[in-house]
Amino acid sequence: MTSPPEGTAPPADRAGASLGAHSVVYLVGTALQGLGVLLVLPFATRALGPAEFGRVATGLVVVQMVGTLAAAGLPQVILREHHRGTEGPRAARALAGTMILVALALGALGIALALVLSAAGHADLSQWVPLVLASAGLTTVVSGQSLMRARLQPWGFLALAVLSTVAAQFAGLLAARAEPTAGTYLTAYAGVVVVAAAVAVLLGRPLWPTAERERVRAGVRLAAPLLPQAAAMLGLLSGDVLLTRWLVGDAATGAYQVALQLGNMPFVLAVALFNAWGPLVLSHPLDRRWRWTARTGTALTAVVGLGAAGVSLLGPWLVTLMAGPGFDRVAMVAALGVICTVSVSYMVYQGSSLAVLDAERTGRLAWAAGAALAVLVGFALWLAPAHGIVGVAVAKAVGYAVLMALTTWFARAHSPLRWPPRLWVIAAGAVLVALAGAAAPSAGGALWLRLVAAAVVAVVALLLAPRILRTLRG
Repeated sequence: MTSPPEGTAPPADRAGASLGAHSVVYLVGTALQGLGVLLVLPFATRALGPAEFGRVATGLVVVQMVGTLAAAGLPQVILREHHRGTEGPRAARALAGTMILVALALGALGIALALVLSAAGHADLSQWVPLVLASAGLTTVVSGQSLMRARLQPWGFLALAVLSTVAAQFAGLLAARAEPTAGTYLTAYAGVVVVAAAVAVLLGRPLWPTAERERVRAGVRLAAPLLPQAAAMLGLLSGDVLLTRWLVGDAATGAYQVALQLGNMPFVLAVALFNAWGPLVLSHPLDRRWRWTARTGTALTAVVGLGAAGVSLLGPWLVTLMAGPGFDRVAMVAALGVICTVSVSYMVYQGSSLAVLDAERTGRLAWAAGAALAVLVGFALWLAPAHGIVGVAVAKAVGYAVLMALTTWFARAHSPLRWPPRLWVIAAGAVLVALAGAAAPSAGGALWLRLVAAAVVAVVALLLAPRILRTLRG
């Protein structure tokens, strides 16, 4: 699918229809990519046992972190460059090729390091080599997914998500049933990720960086500040779990993990909507791009806000379903409600970040993410000793609020994007309802009040749905 030159775009009604249809596919793909491990978790823990599964879990986190850092901020630049001029798609393919070369270089370096450490008796090759291959493969998969997003091809994005997460995890599980070791699991997992990487190359058809030498150089310069931003965003995404273990202890970390996974449901919705929305924003005509962004972004924030409010209000039932009576359910419900507010901040941040990226001020994104991470750590150190997992949840919410505020400030300073006042009314209302849901459930009356409030949120969502759809199509 060839993108139009800059300054042209599909008709608005087609954009609205694409946004609605693509969002469903991206929601499934993003959910599988972010939560796919949950599908095999009950079986993997039983097949491997605590020690071996602990090694697998640590290895998978390493793969995700290395894969994200190896991308070096290029996925956002690929999305931007694809829609800039008639040679945009070719430049995007050349940038995808750059990502793959970086992945191969890091893979070679990782294998060499593994061999040296193994010779010194400090590394197990049966675990190191699969992790290195999976990290390189995942970076290649991300390059393919970036091209799929830029071309408005969500089914390719979904296929790569399924292969690199669910299929890879099930392959590891099946292998571990025959030989229950971390090395066996990770080897099978890495094998499927490498297959997914090959599929990504076939679907994306990347080019050598020399195919568009000047634009690749410009893209790499633009992406460079996004590398520290990616590191800071990783800290925002998962640093709260590490802080919980350090400040509160293992038992509290388990409770926080459950609250975080439940509270992340509207966050996954925000990411999925952005995956569909971002390419349409950058492909819109310049003369009305940011007005359309402000209008549709406000509608999408309303969708995410309603989801956050609903999940928070249903917190007591969700926590009871996921955790046994040995967990501190009251604290988990409170933490869940606070974590739900993160999705609202993140949805607004994503829209503002597009404007900052388009203005080629990516250094500002790095500064915003770094400041937000510092706020998260500082608030966690202050609040966690006295308030446990609820204090960590508050620190996370404040960190993301700072991220949203700074990025929106930079977008206003460097781009024509102006969020309308009703966006802030919608965001504030959703946050207040989510925080109300964080209140500790006491008696049956309070639970019935939650049910009524959740029903009201559902009715409001149904009433607003036609208007939101008209906004997205208009």
